[in-house]
Amino acid sequence: MWIDGQLSSLDAARIPITDRGLLFGHAIFETLLAIDGALVLWDAHLARLRAGALRARLGCPTEDEIRKAVQKTHSFFAEKSEESRGNRVSVRILLTGGDSLALQPRRDEKGQLSPGRLIIICRAAVGPDEEMRRRGYSLKTCPDARSKELVDIKSCSYLWNLMCLDDAQLDGFDDALLINPNGEISESTTASFVWMRKEDKVLCSAPQENNVLPGTTLLCLQNALEAMGHNISWSALKVGEFNSVLACAIVSSVRGLVPVRRIDDFIFDAGVSRHHLELWNQALYAEQLRNCEPLLK
Repeated sequence: MWIDGQLSSLDAARIPITDRGLLFGHAIFETLLAIDGALVLWDAHLARLRAGALRARLGCPTEDEIRKAVQKTHSFFAEKSEESRGNRVSVRILLTGGDSLALQPRRDEKGQLSPGRLIIICRAAVGPDEEMRRRGYSLKTCPDARSKELVDIKSCSYLWNLMCLDDAQLDGFDDALLINPNGEISESTTASFVWMRKEDKVLCSAPQENNVLPGTTLLCLQNALEAMGHNISWSALKVGEFNSVLACAIVSSVRGLVPVRRIDDFIFDAGVSRHHLELWNQALYAEQLRNCEPLLK
């Protein structure tokens, strides 16, 4: 972990009790994958981090400052951790509002946002094992009560997400699937959601106006499909329309594309669509490798 310019293990890392991320949730983050020391979709994650910082009233370090902190943390992790023996590392970049007990954001005498706190966390990227990929995720639908105006900010305030995730897991599901007030699917608590229509086998995902965070890995999948001559259809799917779905999956930077076998009481035939999902996951991984940025330029 990198915090306040210092490297340490996660167990030894500390932040002040006055950190605005802790007190008010005044913080944003990005989680990206590093493969063999190269950052996947660095430009896309950095652009979303900067846009989120602007919306969230956070002073954002320069790209060079963030990259150097990531490089030092990744090197420290590779040197100190036994978990670093694999080639996949999860890199989390956090920006908080710094230290203040006042609710309003910190600004200097010129009205400019004061620099906040940069935190980097590196750990082994652990995704679903082969058995989970073969079996597929189970999802429980939950109402999406998040503020629509804040959905496109990668906020550290995950309270509603974790409440839904806990409810789902207490009922024996792997994750929760968030449903907007119109009865339409938005996303899972931790990933984008895609599905394949039976009628034409086109891959679909919810439009952004459905309370959906623009997913960097989902857009990466879109680019991979376009290279294969396919497109993603940005269309709505309601809870009562699962009979029109051949297959569905969740998509995230660390896990890639993982099949979903069950939503509430509806069971999907994972065997029917396995070939398509495996091809799309391979295409996604290849596209991720094409979009790797070396840590050291």
